[in-house]
Amino acid sequence: MLKYWRHYFVSHSRHGTHSPFVYKLVDEVIYQKTSKASASELPATIQNKSKVEQKKYALMDRLLRTFAYDNFNYWADRPQESYASLLQQQCGSYAYRHIYYIDREDLDLNFLGNVGDRDLFIINEPHQSEKREAYWDKIKKDDRVVVTIDLYRVGLVFFRKEQRKENFLIRF
Repeated sequence: MLKYWRHYFVSHSRHGTHSPFVYKLVDEVIYQKTSKASASELPATIQNKSKVEQKKYALMDRLLRTFAYDNFNYWADRPQESYASLLQQQCGSYAYRHIYYIDREDLDLNFLGNVGDRDLFIINEPHQSEKREAYWDKIKKDDRVVVTIDLYRVGLVFFRKEQRKENFLIRF
């Protein structure tokens, strides 16, 4: 819990970012509120969970609608059918983007050599354990990674060659 409060006080809102890409992403996707009507449309397995889990699922849905993709990997130690089916539902064609949803305790980063410029990582709970924090830190330091957005409960990783390397801490 102490890590969360540290993140909360050190992180910024959209106004603390100096990247047009990140500002727009935070403003138009991350900070969008879920209406009560759409909250009732969440899968029953998510509706029965905490508000934090509902908020993460809604964010995931908005991210997948914003970043069109035609291929995905779902890596989880304890797979959740609701997230796997959300990835499957939103998957389109001809987007030339690969999305990796990662919810694991340990991760071998050798696959980073196959990642493209348009690809996106969504890392669930990057601060949940020491192992997760270790691979989150390794990902942030990797030369191929250009932009990371740490929302505490979710980590986003982008490989945008047109932008300089930056790590953002955003309140969510």
